Amino acid sequence: MVTNEQEFLRWINSNHVDAYREAFRMFYRYLVVYAIRLVQHQEVAEDIVQEVFISLWKKENKAYNSLHGFRSFLYESVKNNCLNYLKHKKLESQYADYILYTGNEEEEDAENYELMREEIYRKLYQIISELPESCRKVFELHMAGKKNEEIATLLHISVETVKVHKKRALQTLRYRLKDIYLLLLLLKII
Repeated sequence: MVTNEQEFLRWINSNHVDAYREAFRMFYRYLVVYAIRLVQHQEVAEDIVQEVFISLWKKENKAYNSLHGFRSFLYESVKNNCLNYLKHKKLESQYADYILYTGNEEEEDAENYELMREEIYRKLYQIISELPESCRKVFELHMAGKKNEEIATLLHISVETVKVHKKRALQTLRYRLKDIYLLLLLLKII
């Protein structure tokens, strides 16, 4: 555990794992509350804050000069991610409304629906391809209709490990696809 602000900043700037644990302990709850106020949904807020911490960990060339500056960076990152989420949610809501309320009265509507469906599939498979290898393999087998026991046998892992990988994959998809996730469930894609 870090003992003072300067040591904390030095550790954050040098990617020291204990500094991230301390930052998570110090700021996570407050950032989630802040995000909830913006997105009005706790699970989404938690996902956004976790993504901010992941981005922080991956960020190279950190140079935080003060705890205040570091805190401001975290809150600004959460705010920006929340605004991006809300913008994306609005767009996806418009797509969902279009699909649910327009019907297939004209050939053009059917073409638009098919283009939207293809784009959804493209995005889905792009995100799946970015999953960690073991998680990706499990999820691809799940999407192919395999049961947990079959997947475990094929990959020589436990059924519990299969469940964990599926859960992680679905959490990632839910976060990365935002409102498209509901659409995917409606279309019975995942």
